[in-house]
Amino acid sequence: MNRSLRYIHIILIVLELIALAHDFYAFGGGLFQYYTIDSNVLQMFVSAGILLCLRRGEEKDACVPLYLQVLHLVCAVALTVTFLIAALVLAPQEGFAYYFLSDVAPINHFLAPLLSVLTFLFSGKSGILPRKAVLAPAAASLLYGDVLLVLNALRLADGPYFFLRIHDEAPVTVFLWFVIIAALCLMLAAAYMWLRGRLTRRRA
Repeated sequence: MNRSLRYIHIILIVLELIALAHDFYAFGGGLFQYYTIDSNVLQMFVSAGILLCLRRGEEKDACVPLYLQVLHLVCAVALTVTFLIAALVLAPQEGFAYYFLSDVAPINHFLAPLLSVLTFLFSGKSGILPRKAVLAPAAASLLYGDVLLVLNALRLADGPYFFLRIHDEAPVTVFLWFVIIAALCLMLAAAYMWLRGRLTRRRA
């Protein structure tokens, strides 16, 4: 299993580098205002860190430090959120092809989320995460939202998502989207941690 995980993480890093190169060309220095890009870049670094740990041997993946495991959970949840928001909210408004078929959209919105979740679920030998880890993805997402909300309020950023445009949207709309995304992160994190635990026990 470790060998398969290593290969998947290598594929993830290659895909993320391709996407990052394209996004930097398309958005320049403003690329990090996008939740999707931030989540994908973080996954690239997490995969690189996990690979360094897995190089120590087939039976020593327990060496993956706790903070890296929690960041892996953050990536899996955040990338799932990008997929769900793109599929259920943005694509119906602006077209499925744009969000899932154009340029590096297949990487950012589908392949990276899928591979991130798979590697998290099947890396249970690294250890059981503490229950409070379920809060990490929601906290990371809210931190992103708070920063962009302040930048929008100061007119230093425009969006990039409609519910962050505080000058155009009603405060209740902004608040509800923050609640929805935080709740979604909590539910996904709990589900992924539960599934990883079951898979780990089944392989034991």
